Amino acid sequence: QAHAHQFEHLRNRACIYMRSALQKSLEKSASQVEQQLKEGADEGDVGLVDAQALYTRFRAAAPNYRPMTSMLYRRTEVHEIYMVTLEELEAFYATVRIRLISAPVTTQLQSMLNKDFDMQQLAPATRQASSYIFDISHLERQCFEAYFELRQPQEPLRTLLEAVADIFYKTLRPVVLACDSVDFLREMADCLQMDILEPHQQGRTKRDLAPILAAVFRLHKDVQEKLIFRVQMCIRNEIKGYQISSADLNYPDVFFALDPDRVEELPGAREGVVQEPPRGFQSGWFPTMQWTLEILAKIYRVLEMPTFQGLAQEAVDLCIASLKQASQMIGQRALPSTSGGLGPLVQLMDSQLFLVKHLLVLREQVAAFECDLVANEKYFNFSNVWEALHLKLPDGLLGILKPKLHMTQIDSKKDMEAELKAACELLMTNLTAHLTQPLAVWNTQIDDFLKRSGSNRASLKDQAFMAPDYLKEIIGAFLSGVRDRVPFAAAHIRLYLSASGASSGDRSPASLQSTAAILFKPVQMRLVDTWGRLEGLLEEQQLPAAELERLGFLRPKELGDLVGSLFSQTMEVPWPQLVEMVSRVPRASVGQDAAPPMQNTAGASQSEKPVEAATVGIADGNVGEAL
Repeated sequence: QAHAHQFEHLRNRACIYMRSALQKSLEKSASQVEQQLKEGADEGDVGLVDAQALYTRFRAAAPNYRPMTSMLYRRTEVHEIYMVTLEELEAFYATVRIRLISAPVTTQLQSMLNKDFDMQQLAPATRQASSYIFDISHLERQCFEAYFELRQPQEPLRTLLEAVADIFYKTLRPVVLACDSVDFLREMADCLQMDILEPHQQGRTKRDLAPILAAVFRLHKDVQEKLIFRVQMCIRNEIKGYQISSADLNYPDVFFALDPDRVEELPGAREGVVQEPPRGFQSGWFPTMQWTLEILAKIYRVLEMPTFQGLAQEAVDLCIASLKQASQMIGQRALPSTSGGLGPLVQLMDSQLFLVKHLLVLREQVAAFECDLVANEKYFNFSNVWEALHLKLPDGLLGILKPKLHMTQIDSKKDMEAELKAACELLMTNLTAHLTQPLAVWNTQIDDFLKRSGSNRASLKDQAFMAPDYLKEIIGAFLSGVRDRVPFAAAHIRLYLSASGASSGDRSPASLQSTAAILFKPVQMRLVDTWGRLEGLLEEQQLPAAELERLGFLRPKELGDLVGSLFSQTMEVPWPQLVEMVSRVPRASVGQDAAPPMQNTAGASQSEKPVEAATVGIADGNVGEAL
């Protein structure tokens, strides 16, 4: 037992001597490096410390002590004193290294983000700082391996690398908090994700540098949080709080300079290398839609999909509400007295085509993000408490304290489709009503007579409104209106949809004519159907063919061909002639310089109720889906 006690005493003394020797060596190496750094500071080289200078002295001394630490590592299973000694040495080493590198590494990182730092360089500076901190981490790990054997777990090494990572995080986080630009924050988030995190997610690097990656991940989350906050501020200020001015409602004048045929004149167009439409092609977009699509394009794939969907749903919902408000203001603006009876038609078309055009663009652009714009809202209903106050107690006395949980779902894509369909239906109904206006008065006279005479259709032909001259006047007025207003309406449709197609990158005439035909086809069918009702009434009165020809009556098929021909011809006219056709009715600016910030108008009614058309109902199908 005496020999065992003496052996234990000698073993403890040996461990103390080994610990003292390595600690003195580490202190000596640290003093030499600090002296070298001090001399460099005296010479004005602050912030330009060579990273190798922090490790040369230590790596030179390491071979003298590596056999000793390796022996301690091999004997850790023999006695706990060896493990205690090894852990104390590793902890002392980590303390010395943290004390030594903290100031130089911080200075080096801060030199990359000096006081005159331009936020435009945030992403490159982040990339440079990350590369530097990864190099330092690799060097620290290699220097640690030069002294000690690696094992799992190894708390001192993890503490050392966490200290290095913390320097990186604390240096860059204030810059993130000071940045208010969505563009720069997006670039930084993309840099951290694509250039740093993803390349190091596989292999040995992820395990060896886990503390560094954890700090980068934490910084990436901070950047995302700041980006989300700035996006929410943009949505609130630039979309929800946008004040509409008269210049924003200068439709359709803003489209007059957007000649799609001029795209072929752009450099590289003939070779098919035009990368994007000219900037003027987006000048026809309403500002809130421009902001919405720009914001969503910037944050797409930078934020997590659930977060992106929430922001996108809010932005699109507010954008639709702002478009509806602008559409109402366009429909309410006064027109000059020289409109020649086309004022109501012009107000209607400008208002609804503005809304249709923007909803078409918005739907197409949002579809590219491949996400669901659905928001689930939960709320408590305390109506049972009110019932309890009226002595309508529920089952159980505690029932009055238990509110009911309700959940509602908002689907912006469905709302967009519903608004698009409603705008198309309103446009078609009112356009048909304006084109059939001469027949509307005549149909009213017939209906009033039949009500008074008890549906005595035999005496219908003896009435004044069935006189040949009167019929000729009605038919002539209708056909004259068709020949005059169908090209006028078709010109508006082409103008608005051409601007829409140019903005979204589809400038093909075939695509334009297809979309315009889908929008106008129901109007053509309703005109033919209304005209067929007149034909049936005239045949009922047994008017001879010669009389019908004298009246100038066309068969419904001939009318359909006429309307289709007028529409097709308008689709082919040169752009200057199209602008001249639309400019027949000059527009006046809205009477106020700015409208109040947009309110939440979801579910609000359209600016005009559909005018009653003298038509027979037909199945038009879902025009919104067809578009």
